Amino acid sequence: MRAWPSGARDRAWCSRICGRAPAAAAVVACAALPPAVLHAALAATAGTLFEATPFVLGAALLRGPLIRPAATLFSCGCACPGTPAALSLPATALCWLNFGPAVALARFAAALLLARRTRSAASPAAAADDDDPLAQLAAIAAPAFAFGVAAALIPSVPVFPPGAAPWLPWLEIIAGAGAGAIAPCATTAVALAGSMRGGAPLAAAGVLLTAGLVRFPRPRAAETARPEQPAQSARIPLALLTAACIAVAIGDGGGFVHPRLVPLIWLASAGAAVAIRRSQTTTARHPAAAPLVLLVALAFGSPLPQAGAGSASLDDVYPGETIAFTGRAILRDGATALVRYAMTCCRADATAIVVPLDRALPVPPNAWVALTGSIAAGDHRYVLVRSWHIVVRPDDPYLYR
Repeated sequence: MRAWPSGARDRAWCSRICGRAPAAAAVVACAALPPAVLHAALAATAGTLFEATPFVLGAALLRGPLIRPAATLFSCGCACPGTPAALSLPATALCWLNFGPAVALARFAAALLLARRTRSAASPAAAADDDDPLAQLAAIAAPAFAFGVAAALIPSVPVFPPGAAPWLPWLEIIAGAGAGAIAPCATTAVALAGSMRGGAPLAAAGVLLTAGLVRFPRPRAAETARPEQPAQSARIPLALLTAACIAVAIGDGGGFVHPRLVPLIWLASAGAAVAIRRSQTTTARHPAAAPLVLLVALAFGSPLPQAGAGSASLDDVYPGETIAFTGRAILRDGATALVRYAMTCCRADATAIVVPLDRALPVPPNAWVALTGSIAAGDHRYVLVRSWHIVVRPDDPYLYR
């Protein structure tokens, strides 16, 4: 038997180690995180994947010169292979509502300019991956999980005070830009920026600078340096994807997606079933990764986000206005505040609606309270409580935009 040259053996060994290093680092990082953070990140990842699946399958099955641009425009911004996710109309509309028309139109114009460059630079191998729905969903899963971890940890990170060191604001902008770059969904990123604009405006600006416009390279960026990925059977992964879509649709979203998206999830389950018959192979490295994430998330459920007190939600109300609100009780600045989360498209973009009260209520933490009151006058808006009582948790704890 011929000996393997030591130089080639060493290079092959280094290549295997380097190829597995990111996965090993991810496992170690996950082991160091609290279980609640991992659970929240898993739910956010599943929400993003469920939201993207109808558009990914639609673009793969209904091929045509207008299908892919339509999927880009009308999706949430997480199913836009080869085009900037900021072209998503739902993401642009949410940006318009949160930050005004100038910011929304500037981001959309920048995305149009980048789209032309991206389209001209696309390689045949990249285009082949874009036509493989399992490859697309697997590529979305990793950044979605990373973004979910970051979003779950944000409430526990202190905001830099106004008199902090001069370089700290730049660090805040860079951190926001990094979060925007890994965001798998433009709508989710804009929702996160909207939730941070009151407590961390520089981080929110960083998110808007990169979300849907800049993205860290996907693993396929070096497709010319690696051998062709052999085709694998797609039957079992697509069957698992079908089962996951049916399960979340039966549960009316299950806390993973907005109920208005449930008809699209039903269509996705039908599309996955059709794909089983149409295409029996896939070039995805891990074709079952995304379907398994969805099934595991369904088994563990979608927990409510951690209650945070950093959001301000009474900017658009006027003094004296009557308000009725139901939410979870938290302590904020020595007084009670009620928190409830609003979902735009999926669990990943759920943002806190915080209603501060004029006094501390004698209720246990996280108790659900229904109250009526009026908005107090002054620079800091809060509610003058007229009446309140403890209630059971609502069947659907989310509000929907």
